[in-house]
Amino acid sequence: MRKILAAIPNAIIYFFGWLWGSFFRLGLKLKLFYFPFISEFISRAPFSFGWKFRRAVYHQLLPSIPQDVVLHYGVKIEDRRTAFGKDVWISSGSYLDYVIIKDHVLIGPNAILLSGGKHHKTDQLDVPIKLQGNEPKQFIEIGNGAWIGAGAIVMANVGHDAIVGAGSIVTKPVPPYAVVAGNPAKIIRMRNETIQAPA
Repeated sequence: MRKILAAIPNAIIYFFGWLWGSFFRLGLKLKLFYFPFISEFISRAPFSFGWKFRRAVYHQLLPSIPQDVVLHYGVKIEDRRTAFGKDVWISSGSYLDYVIIKDHVLIGPNAILLSGGKHHKTDQLDVPIKLQGNEPKQFIEIGNGAWIGAGAIVMANVGHDAIVGAGSIVTKPVPPYAVVAGNPAKIIRMRNETIQAPA
């Protein structure tokens, strides 16, 4: 009986998410909306209603977002090509640029995942950086079972089962099973080895 009672509000939330997602998808197709603004708007829905609603909306807009993905309050997605694997948990206030997130990933609050570290062209000294345009975006990938700590800034791929310490700044690819921390992030140890990485 409790499952049936819980299924009713979930179905209502999904329906409204589907409705809003369809509306936004049409608006994007007609170039009436800008995707990051949609993401910012729906990131403000609170409580469990919010992450269920976000998932339903994004189901209409993103390449992949399974039913067990949880995007908490304030999670913003910059690039519509971002995709999620199964069983992903992203804590409040995180920002995702163009990211492919694999299965069973944990991302702590206020993490920033950028698509690489060189977004803007900077070659011309006589032209302001803002006017030089942007480099083509390349996605970063977060591997299966990885954990990104709170407040980390990630600008490179993170291998499967790796850990990025809270507050770390990742500028180079993180190998599988590595535990990295610091600015710039360095390998502290390997989870699959007993020997410690050199300092």
